[in-house]
Amino acid sequence: MRLPRASRHRSSRAIAALLGLSLLVSAGPCWATADDAITPLNQYTTPKARTLASTYKDQLVKFYEQIYWCLPWLGVTKNGIGFRQPKGVEADDRYLSVWVNIDQTDDGSFAAMTRDRRVSAMFSRYGVDLLRRMTAMTSVATDANLTGFAVVLSWPKPGVPMTQPVTETLALFVDKASLGDFLAKRLASTDFANRARISMFDGKDPVGPIKLEIWDDTFNSTYKLKNYEAPKEAKCSG
Repeated sequence: MRLPRASRHRSSRAIAALLGLSLLVSAGPCWATADDAITPLNQYTTPKARTLASTYKDQLVKFYEQIYWCLPWLGVTKNGIGFRQPKGVEADDRYLSVWVNIDQTDDGSFAAMTRDRRVSAMFSRYGVDLLRRMTAMTSVATDANLTGFAVVLSWPKPGVPMTQPVTETLALFVDKASLGDFLAKRLASTDFANRARISMFDGKDPVGPIKLEIWDDTFNSTYKLKNYEAPKEAKCSG
């Protein structure tokens, strides 16, 4: 996979509804600003969610800024960072979540992959890294009111004309214990995938099931944009 020009057509509203992420809505094709990226307090419907959102607002802003400065090939959607409840869960289980659009074009190798392989490549490269960054927010991660973490990844579907762009989207929710064991290499990737709640969309249409494979990918820690340096305060390393 190569980094490329952006193809930023979204079906975010339809996908958000299908996922049950009523708070997670993209209003347009541009990356969200810091003010727009964090879900506002008045959009949460339960005391637990409002408490999490108000308590950790500053940490969520810092997380957005880390993505903005350190991973500029990713764009957070509007209201893309917050405390989500996956569709079909009746309990007020809350997951620290981020939805990003991936700015890339295809050199031919990505299009040649099967859908499962594309999903696995995107999650291995971007999903694992984002989940690791969220768990590093230790005050949030250790809060008893937080059930787990979630990533939603959208990217241009290969083989679709630029005049009618379509995105593929992966959503993955996982509990804190399973993620911690996976990142510490105490849980095999196949077992991690089996424990996670995974949804996949082609445009706005749900597809599946998806066989998710996970491998090590150091792209986000090694790739450098030409003529770009993040400010030192962004703390991109470590």
